[in-house]
Amino acid sequence: MHRHHFVVVHALAFLMLLITWACGEVIKTEAGTPFVALYYVLHIFTGSVIFLLILFEWLLRNQDKLLRPSDMPAHLWINKKLHRAYYLILLALPITGIAVFFDVMVSRPFYQLHSMLFWALVSLVVVNLCSMIVGKFKR
Repeated sequence: MHRHHFVVVHALAFLMLLITWACGEVIKTEAGTPFVALYYVLHIFTGSVIFLLILFEWLLRNQDKLLRPSDMPAHLWINKKLHRAYYLILLALPITGIAVFFDVMVSRPFYQLHSMLFWALVSLVVVNLCSMIVGKFKR
C-alpha cells in the first residue's frame, strides 16, 4: 500500500508541474489573444496549489538535520537533499513569477530567472531519478 501511495503522490505532483509548465509555454504563444487569460489562470492556480503543498510539506516534514546518518544509504540521503532543493526552488518560483509581471526591462531578468529556476528543478529531478536507479542496482 505504501508503494502505491508513493507512486500516486509523485505522479500527481508531476502532472501538476506539467500542467503549470504547459500553460506557461502557451502563454508565450497565445499573447494578444482572448485565450491567454485562461492560460494565466491555469498557470497561476496550479502553481499556487503546488506552492501551498510544498510550503505545508516544508513546514511539517522537512525539519531534520542536514547531516547524513551512518545507516542511511547514499542514494536515499541524496534523494532527501534533492527534495530540500526542490522545495526551495518551488517556493521561489511563484515569487519570480509575480516579479515577471513587473519586469519592464528589455532584457527581462525576472523572466530569465523564472525560466532558469524551472530548468534547474527539472535537472535536479533527473539527478534524483538517476541516483535512485543506481541505488536500486547497488542493493
